[in-house]
Amino acid sequence: YPTFEVTAQVGGNLGDGPARLGMYKFDKMWNGAAAYTNGKYIVFYGGARDGWQWVTGYNFWAGYGPALSEIADAQGFIKSMQFQLGTDEVKDYPTFEVTAQVGG
Repeated sequence: YPTFEVTAQVGGNLGDGPARLGMYKFDKMWNGAAAYTNGKYIVFYGGARDGWQWVTGYNFWAGYGPALSEIADAQGFIKSMQFQLGTDEVKDYPTFEVTAQVGG
């Protein structure tokens, strides 16, 4: 199970965003899916009733997450929470200059 990096929060309202960033390494199999941790947070599948979770311990619950049939892995769940992975393609938009206001 390869490590991956969470590089930025790009939307949403999930709290403690900066602590969720960093390198995630495989921790263990949990309820049929690979669980990963960055040393502060764990992303794991809590089972059919609880769904995907991204919390500070296996005994914590953040609400009903999506089912494994909806999101197949931890990386997909992280992206669904509007965080960017190091492997995501980031658009490189050209710079531009605003030179004057025209109208009111």
